[in-house]
Amino acid sequence: MSIRRWVEIGIVSVACTAGAFGCSAPTSRVERGIETMQRESTPGKLGAHGDAAAALGDMTRAEQYYMAALQAGGDKARLVRRLVAVCVVDGRYPVALEYAEHYLQDHPGDIDVRYVTATLRLATGDDKRAMDELALVAKARPQFGDVHYALAMIHRRRGDVMAADSSFRAYLTIAPEGAHAEVARENLMRTVP
Repeated sequence: MSIRRWVEIGIVSVACTAGAFGCSAPTSRVERGIETMQRESTPGKLGAHGDAAAALGDMTRAEQYYMAALQAGGDKARLVRRLVAVCVVDGRYPVALEYAEHYLQDHPGDIDVRYVTATLRLATGDDKRAMDELALVAKARPQFGDVHYALAMIHRRRGDVMAADSSFRAYLTIAPEGAHAEVARENLMRTVP
C-alpha cells in the first residue's frame, strides 16, 4: 500500500473518531439545532408546552407558547380558548377580552367564546356591551340558563326589576335546580295582597 493511501485511511479514521467524540463540524451542529427547533416548533408541541406551563402555574409562559402555536398555524378555536383561560386565571381580564374579541371578528358564530366575552365585559364593568353579547347568546341558545341568569343580575344591578324578574324566571324555567336557582327564587317579584 502506498503512503498516500495510508494517509487517506488515517485522515478518515481521525475524522470518524472525532465525530464519535462529538467533534463534528459546526455546520452539522447548527443543522441539528435547526432540525430540533423545527421539530419542537410544531403547533402541537408548542401547545403541549403551553399546557405544561399552565399546569405549573406559569400563565405568562403558557400564554407565550399558545401564541407561538397560533403563529405556527395551530387550531385557532382551541388555542384562543386556552389563551383566554390563562389570562383569566392570571386576573388579566382586559387581555383575555382582547384575545376573545379578536377571535370573534373572524368567528362571530362561536357562541361559547361570545358568552365568555360577555362575562369578561361584566368583569371589566362594561354592562351595556355585556348585555348586547348576552342577548346574542340567548338568541342562539335560548335553553342556556346561565345566560338568562347573567342578564337577570345585570338588570337587577341597574335597578330594572321587571326585566330582572323576567330573566330570573327564564333561568328557573330552564334550570329549576341549577346552581343559581336559590338566588333566582329569592329575587323574584312577589305579589302583595
